[in-house]
Amino acid sequence: MMKKGGPVLERRRGAAGSAASEGDRPAGDGGDGHCDCGPALRISTEGTVLELEVQPAAGRPGRLSFDPWRKRLRLSVGARAEAGKANAEVLQRLSSLLDLPERQLRILSGATERRKSVLVAGLPVEVARERLNGALRGC
Repeated sequence: MMKKGGPVLERRRGAAGSAASEGDRPAGDGGDGHCDCGPALRISTEGTVLELEVQPAAGRPGRLSFDPWRKRLRLSVGARAEAGKANAEVLQRLSSLLDLPERQLRILSGATERRKSVLVAGLPVEVARERLNGALRGC
């Protein structure tokens, strides 16, 4: 359908009334709920850098997902963002997900923010991607 000023995008309504349709999905989501966290990972000379968005004081701590629009992993933690408690839980949960000792993880930036960059020392990006994709709960 064309109108003055350009094409009109039509969206089909889903069962729950959402405006999202298959055509609205970002790259990386094949429609089956599984997506690739690759865009949230960067190669570093020391290992792999994970780009995170953390939700402190979450009702469901430990939930890991990928936000394809922000190109960040989303991790919910139960601890409040005070006195470094949430950061400590972030490192603990990531070490568990990646099956690595916590000493290999370090927050590079965002220690006082929800958006963080975390270095995983000595872990190749391909291995990190494989382990995190196995733990993802959809986009």
